Amino acid sequence: MAQISAATFALACPPSTPQADLDAYIAEELTAARFEAHLACSTKRVFVAEADDAVVGYLMLSEERAPAEVSAMRPLGLQRLYVLQPYHGSGLAQALMARALQDAVDQGCDVLWLSVSVQNDRGLAFYRKHGFEVVGEQRFQVGADIHRDSVMCRRVEASADTPTDALATAR
Repeated sequence: MAQISAATFALACPPSTPQADLDAYIAEELTAARFEAHLACSTKRVFVAEADDAVVGYLMLSEERAPAEVSAMRPLGLQRLYVLQPYHGSGLAQALMARALQDAVDQGCDVLWLSVSVQNDRGLAFYRKHGFEVVGEQRFQVGADIHRDSVMCRRVEASADTPTDALATAR
């Protein structure tokens, strides 16, 4: 997961983000040790996408506190959803999103929320396609660079068409 994050994190950031700030964030926040801590945390769940006999993407969900803009009784945060670039367009990101939605239903959550850079057009389009709407904005610091992120939410409810996919498995 640390390797996937290091390879994909810059794609989620504004193109103007200095490389030194990207490198500093990756070195501090996206390390194997951090992921071990996430995996051990009872308020986080991680699911992976596999292809070609390798892990090529992952999803991290968090029950930690949501921003004030998120109006929900039991929100669930979609903290990360990364897929290696060669697998963009393969359906793996959709499988991970389906897994996030199913996990939210399974956990009894009423809202799935996330934040995404206001300059990440591809990410914004992906989340809108999956029913997310912008409800606010927050800041996200990468090194010395301060990013503007949209806070997005979508309601979650169990239904017959809530998809699941074997590609996204828990770790």
